[in-house]
Amino acid sequence: MTEMKDFIMQNMSVYDFVSQGTPEDIVRRYARLKEVAERSDFGELDRNVVVLDTETTGFSQNHDELTQIAAARLERGEITDWFVTFVNPGKPIPDDVARLTDIHDEDVADAPSPEEARALLAEFVGDATVVAHNAAFDKGFTTKSPAGYPLMENLWVDSLDLARIALPRLSSHRLIDLVKAFDAPLSTHRADADVEALCAVYRILLAAIAEMPLDLVEYIAGLAPVEEWPTGAVFSCMASSMAAVEEAARGTDIVAKRYPMTVRGLRHARLAHLAQDEESAAIERYTGSIEFPDAREVEEAFSREGVVGGLYDEFEPRVEQSIMADSVLKAFSTGTNLVVEAGTGVGKSMAYLLPSALTALRSHAAVGVATKTNALLDQIVYKELPLLRAALGKRGLGTLDYVALKGFSHYPCLRLVDRLVHDGARSVTVMGKQVSQAPSIAALLSFIEQTEYDDMDALKLDFKALPRYAFTTSSRDCLRRKCPYYGTQCFVHGVRKKAEHAHIVVTNHSLFFCDLAADRGLLPEIRFWVVDEAHGAEAEARRALAVKLDASEMVRLANRLASEDAKRNPFVRLERRAPLDSGKQPEASTLFFGLTEKARARGKEFSEAALEYARHMKDLVACDTNKGNRSYETIDLWINDAVRSDERFAALRGFAKTFREQAERLIAAGNELIAFLEGVDGVADCQRDIATTVIDAKEMLQSCELIMEAADPRFVYSAKLSRKPERVAEELQAQVVDVGQMLGETLYEQTQSVVYASATVTIGEDFKSFMTAMGLNEGEPSRADTCLLGSSYDFDANMQVLVVNDIPEPNQPGYLEALQALLAKLHVAQQGSMLTLFTNRREMEACFEAVDPLMKEEGLRLVCQKWGVSTKGLRDDFLKDEHLSLFALKSFWEGFDAPGATLKGVVIPKLPFAKPTDPLSCERALRDSAAWSHYTLPQAVIEIKQAAGRLIRTSTDTGVLVLADRRLLTKGYGKTFLRSLPSKNVKACSAAEAVEIVRRASAGRDL
Repeated sequence: MTEMKDFIMQNMSVYDFVSQGTPEDIVRRYARLKEVAERSDFGELDRNVVVLDTETTGFSQNHDELTQIAAARLERGEITDWFVTFVNPGKPIPDDVARLTDIHDEDVADAPSPEEARALLAEFVGDATVVAHNAAFDKGFTTKSPAGYPLMENLWVDSLDLARIALPRLSSHRLIDLVKAFDAPLSTHRADADVEALCAVYRILLAAIAEMPLDLVEYIAGLAPVEEWPTGAVFSCMASSMAAVEEAARGTDIVAKRYPMTVRGLRHARLAHLAQDEESAAIERYTGSIEFPDAREVEEAFSREGVVGGLYDEFEPRVEQSIMADSVLKAFSTGTNLVVEAGTGVGKSMAYLLPSALTALRSHAAVGVATKTNALLDQIVYKELPLLRAALGKRGLGTLDYVALKGFSHYPCLRLVDRLVHDGARSVTVMGKQVSQAPSIAALLSFIEQTEYDDMDALKLDFKALPRYAFTTSSRDCLRRKCPYYGTQCFVHGVRKKAEHAHIVVTNHSLFFCDLAADRGLLPEIRFWVVDEAHGAEAEARRALAVKLDASEMVRLANRLASEDAKRNPFVRLERRAPLDSGKQPEASTLFFGLTEKARARGKEFSEAALEYARHMKDLVACDTNKGNRSYETIDLWINDAVRSDERFAALRGFAKTFREQAERLIAAGNELIAFLEGVDGVADCQRDIATTVIDAKEMLQSCELIMEAADPRFVYSAKLSRKPERVAEELQAQVVDVGQMLGETLYEQTQSVVYASATVTIGEDFKSFMTAMGLNEGEPSRADTCLLGSSYDFDANMQVLVVNDIPEPNQPGYLEALQALLAKLHVAQQGSMLTLFTNRREMEACFEAVDPLMKEEGLRLVCQKWGVSTKGLRDDFLKDEHLSLFALKSFWEGFDAPGATLKGVVIPKLPFAKPTDPLSCERALRDSAAWSHYTLPQAVIEIKQAAGRLIRTSTDTGVLVLADRRLLTKGYGKTFLRSLPSKNVKACSAAEAVEIVRRASAGRDL
């Protein structure tokens, strides 16, 4: 470990940019690439190369144009010639583009036209190989008119493809991040600077390919013809030179046979690098009485000299953190459940991790941690637990083992990857263009070669070209012991085997509750659980326990079973393989073909019924009587008694009945064939695929019965429907109404203690709503204590809450216009770093259209979370620019940290009440006359508390929270919201007063 720490310190650039969990040998491989590139000669890939970049007025090749072209001729790593020109696009350069590229209208006023610039570029490039980052973009703009047509004859190499394939464990493949990772010249988003940067990065990418296994490079080289994937030519060239080097190294008198690449070979080579034998390292589970740490030991851990205190340079003991840790220990040791609300700054994670770790180390009794998002999961696994492990080990308290577990779809399924390898890459249509799957398959295989058991959440693939379902499976579809990769080679079951012997198992809410739905078959047996970010637990439990019938999945299965393509239809593939010799086994052969023919026929009948049923789901749109939904493309329909008695639902029930009958016939025929194939050689893969088909059909059958016929009172039934005739996006669903009752029957009966922790679970300091929702204190197994801890920060001094009292209520005339005027004045007064959180997309976009022009007049920048805009990109931009303001939706209401000057004001225009037409709200209202106050109000209060929590993230943060919904003052429930806020510094004021207070706060005069 000391050696690795020294290595990391010497290679901080690379280490900072690899994704978390990257194996040490891969980090070392990446770190030496710059040196390898400097001493290598890459042959023809190093000669007659032109590196190119363009700047444009936008992304549309139909409507936008070039503003700059830069190109450099590269010979053996040296730039020998330059071509750089501004281009007059014939239209104004948008402000955002000018800000990003620093290219303005005056720069291009006297520049060549696009046609002239393309002609000059084509002359400069000649017959050279062209290298560009995201080459399709640059090629599209430089060849969109006749002057650029000669460039179509050149070989275009996409360095972005090279980076994603050769360096899949980097967290980003943007050119600027590649530059930083390998200490190359910095890019400034001008084309000439980007070209200089890419010249340095290009040879590092070639070196990265040279460090890959030869058999993998050879496979990638043959994935697609150069016409479909020009970048593949780089791998062909590299494979030839690598093979020649290998042959020379062996010597001419030695003849060694090399084998083609296999998925099994990649996994075997990777897992051979594991530092220790999993079996010998496994801890033995203790099944007797459990030994808990002493309360004094836990308390001392949070002193300056203690285990936790020693983790941080400027640790300040927090009474709240110590109390929470003691409460967690007490819950574990007494076998009770606990709900704890601890405000911002308490340090919740370490408050539950420390007693969990000590308990697990003493007794080898695993403790599970479930958190809301995978981002939070990664923070615990890659930041907090490593710190704690090091501190405990240093004090001789044991070696803490921990494992992160996510759902099946977060890991590649090697059986399906094997099928991709066998079938090869196809050219598919994506947004009207032909796209090769080759780069995505290549990146996936490279990730497998460079990964032990990590999930692939950070893997950058074109999922439109290679859908995620093509190489991931689900718990339902996993073949387990019938799969040739089952065991330690498998990503999912390999990491689960590690989890069985870990002290701490960290997962997400989704998998935690899915495990309950799957009768505890997904996670190891764990008696102690901490559910962090518990305010989201009820909703996640409801999603996990839901029963769904997805029309798109039905259509996908139906099309497979109707196909005559052996690659798609398992029955066709099996029949064509004909594994039995009819001459030697005539009776068995006759039976085989009879069963296969029967199964194929049943598959086609099922296909027809499934397609008809899925198509008619859209008929339920006519059952929606809510006029407010008519302008929405997608609607959620509550399937109540009125809908069930509608003639269109009755007709759909008829299609469902036919579907169920055909599904039963398909399942029976499939099971007969599976049973017959037991013991038949050479058909294991077909047998497995047929088993998967049967499982899928059975799941759909059971869901159809529950939703269309059963009407079980434990559930609320709904349909998600699309109005677009050509779009298959329908989904029928049954959701559990009372999650708490189901948890009482599953979770609490089978665990010793569950600790729920959050900064926002109380309503006015009352736990009742959360306790009821989660089924606590309904019996001895669900018995629970509560612990309410305030924030370690001084919210009253650091956060002022303004309630605007003179604009109309949201449902009154003039509200939107008044809100727009208020937002414009607030943003000008704030001068940036303001976050406005909307509940409605249309309202947000209307406000943006009104406010943005006024912001531009003041020289201020405002961005909006519109359709298709990257949420991550918005977050990153906001954190980098203190003068940027953001209009955002629900994804920013929680889990978004912007400490310090990056966020000084939060505006909430409207209280976040659930839509009254939401199916769950409708069902609750039907069953409970006070449903709004029991469910809708508490959930809205929690969301407001979460949103307010975005403002103060450190002890020195200050800011203003503006609540623009005057119902807080005019309605009785307003006091419930205000009592629940972390700051009691609340002032009702006019819009003008609010603007003045924000202006003074922004100037640093007062809060």
